[in-house]
Amino acid sequence: MTFSDSSASNRVFTLPQAILNSTELEMITAQRSETDDLYHYTNANVAMYNILASGTLRLSPFESTNDLWESRPLHPNLSSHHDDENWPGDSGHMDLWADIDRHIRLHAKVACLTRDFTLPDHVWNRDASRGWGHLSLWAHYGTSHTGVCLRFDRARLIAAFQEQTDPAAPHFHGPVRYVNTQGVGPHGLDIGQIREFGVDAAALAYAKANNESLFFRKYWDWENEAEYRLVLLDQSLLPAHIDIRGALSGVVLGDTFPERRRPALWEVLKAYPDVEVRQLRFQNRYLNCLGPITPEPAAKAVPWAEPRRSGSLEERLGALLEATAEANEFREAAKLLAADHLTVIGQAIAALSSDLGSWPEVESTAFPQSQAVPVEQRSRQPGTPGEQVHHEAGFICVVENLPKYSLTLVAAAAVQVLDGPRLRLHGVVTTEQWDSDGNRRAEHWRVAREVPADEADAALSALLTELRAAVDAVRPTFDEQRGQTPREAG
Repeated sequence: MTFSDSSASNRVFTLPQAILNSTELEMITAQRSETDDLYHYTNANVAMYNILASGTLRLSPFESTNDLWESRPLHPNLSSHHDDENWPGDSGHMDLWADIDRHIRLHAKVACLTRDFTLPDHVWNRDASRGWGHLSLWAHYGTSHTGVCLRFDRARLIAAFQEQTDPAAPHFHGPVRYVNTQGVGPHGLDIGQIREFGVDAAALAYAKANNESLFFRKYWDWENEAEYRLVLLDQSLLPAHIDIRGALSGVVLGDTFPERRRPALWEVLKAYPDVEVRQLRFQNRYLNCLGPITPEPAAKAVPWAEPRRSGSLEERLGALLEATAEANEFREAAKLLAADHLTVIGQAIAALSSDLGSWPEVESTAFPQSQAVPVEQRSRQPGTPGEQVHHEAGFICVVENLPKYSLTLVAAAAVQVLDGPRLRLHGVVTTEQWDSDGNRRAEHWRVAREVPADEADAALSALLTELRAAVDAVRPTFDEQRGQTPREAG
């Protein structure tokens, strides 16, 4: 079913010219010409990930409309006959009306769009009535101008609507009329028919007969929406969808559509090669529709961050995940291999910390950390070029002169598990003097030994002995820097 709305499209407003300047009067009184396009305002997520990604437009339940005329129950006239037995009279009207309204809302689905009009060339703001140019609709449905407005070819959209939904179900489409008073329609409901065929069947028959009154009239206050509707009455309780891939002709981006969303938009629009994209820009109280625009060149990576490996993103990501999974397997085995050696290191560092804590005017603590491993030999992330370290761990002893944050002495040991299996053992002793212009760090002893796994016990024992000797050798320097005399140091 189709009907026209010439009164709405060609309406001439009569306002006192004294309150209008010539530009406003020219625009208000100008003859509008309706185009063959329809527009649909929505937020960016729904547009990209629901409509464009699926290639379908959803006809939503009628109860989701926002005009009180439509969202509140309608009470049609009810007629009965003298032989309708057990009719409860007026007391039963409310329950029956509620049931009728429920069935209409359950089975009616609607898609809401906006009509598109042009104004004559002589009008200063020719775009004032365009389907994409309603600031209030951008604010309401386009998430405050961050969303999009989809443009459809009217004839193709209606054809898809009629062909792809249940052909036996009543279909209606047309412009919404905006009026000051609303009636229930010329036909009411007959109690005899309700009892004979059921409330659900009678309600749908009523909706079909009175579709113009029910679905295509709104209160005049909504007139700025210039709405056009597709309405379906079927027996399903689920939303209906229509394929819009042959009807979509354009996408208009809101004035504040986020730049970060553009790559995702261009990606989803690859399925629509003939669809043009335009960008709205609001400046000096004027809305400009710029374009068509095309995808921007992909941002080039920082030169030193260009991947060494060739292949697509999918191939490179797959290789990275495979390398990570393999590294995780090696890491678990390496942890087991290093566990006993790490226990020995932890016990030795704890004993050292307890002993050094007896020095005067110091505080000594021990905790896990692999600081003994030099930066150039530390483990790399899975799959990166260089020596493969499957696991590394260690302990550190920190001796702080009191008051704190003046001078510290650090003794640390660590173990790394390499291919082979081989172990690399590390030890280091450093001091660090705190300074407001930058701390001064000095390395007094460092050793690294790589040995086969079956020789690690003896090598680690020797390294820890050397570590203790190195600490004793550094103590005079440490005491001198913190102002302790040999006698005070004991």
